[in-house]
Amino acid sequence: MQSERLLHQIERLYRALPLGTVVDSQVLVVHGGISNKTDLREIWTLDRFKLASLMDPPQSAKENPDGTEEDDTPERRAWRQVFDILWSDPQVADGCSHNTLRGAGTYFGPDVTEEFLRRHDLRLLVRSHECKLEGYELAHNNKCITIFSASDYYEVGSNKGAYVKLSGNPLTPQFVQFQVSAAKSNKRRLTFRQRVGLVERSALKSLAATIEARRIGLEAEFKTRDPESKGTISVKEWCEAMQNGTGLSVPWRLLRDRVLSPAAAEEAAKTGLIKYSETFCGPGSQSGCYVTEALYRDKMALESLFSALDTDHSGTISMTELKQACSLLPNDGSEPGQLCTRLARCLDFNQDGRVDLNEFLEAFRLVESRRPVEPNESPDEED
Repeated sequence: MQSERLLHQIERLYRALPLGTVVDSQVLVVHGGISNKTDLREIWTLDRFKLASLMDPPQSAKENPDGTEEDDTPERRAWRQVFDILWSDPQVADGCSHNTLRGAGTYFGPDVTEEFLRRHDLRLLVRSHECKLEGYELAHNNKCITIFSASDYYEVGSNKGAYVKLSGNPLTPQFVQFQVSAAKSNKRRLTFRQRVGLVERSALKSLAATIEARRIGLEAEFKTRDPESKGTISVKEWCEAMQNGTGLSVPWRLLRDRVLSPAAAEEAAKTGLIKYSETFCGPGSQSGCYVTEALYRDKMALESLFSALDTDHSGTISMTELKQACSLLPNDGSEPGQLCTRLARCLDFNQDGRVDLNEFLEAFRLVESRRPVEPNESPDEED
């Protein structure tokens, strides 16, 4: 049949597409990432037309006790090289392990990135595969860059898109952010509260993804606070573990009901103890405190302030509108234009001349502390 023939040709076309690109012998660009077994020399010699399907790996002659198979044949090793490059994600902790979230590829740590770049005489690894709120993210001592070019990926206003420009010698990355709003293209205007809700849901999805990506480190943090292996710790200890394990300085006590499973959240409210294994079972959509209420101070005041500054109700604050607002503020003798310039540096993150909702709220994000929480210190205490 013609349909089967067409499908076969499409499969051959995809096998002929490059798995990655090396730019000026300095930067490797791939879709997913790497593993501790990734070898560019081996990839360059692969005959990918011999791989039937990535979803149907070649059989191994040996199976490990945990049910995984050894890459002990040439066909299996070739499959592994392609599989890991397409499906892997970076993690904060050192090491390399199976990617349990995707069920394919690996989680690779900063030590894996460092060794890979050293072995192949490269400077940077650029990859995609994960939606980022700002369109990009730096990890592994700024040597692993995630770039995500699809803005509004989940829904209108959920995230920015970005692309990276490599210039100079050695190549240095420069990031360009953008957001193509479907609301504008469809001439459909969202209310302010609707736009806040979009940011809120996007923030929660991003938080859930971060928690899952940091699972190994979080489990270690929990166990150090549970020496008797009871499976429960206090709310304060849980907050400390979450902050140290994720590196995020957010009010975990307020976000507890959105992160834990409903049963664990209810039990914590009654007993003050948290079954920490339920941290990875949060519903992400249950009723309770709003994410924006927890991440941002005085949300109602921010809504009113943004609406007042956005005099033409376009959904963004122009530099003209910002300058008009600055002319009404008491200052230290500076001209309104100078004050506007200083404010613009704080608010206009992507330097496009307009301040959107994401940028405005981000400028007022609640951050308690950037340093690790000490054992005798509560992460919910203000400096």
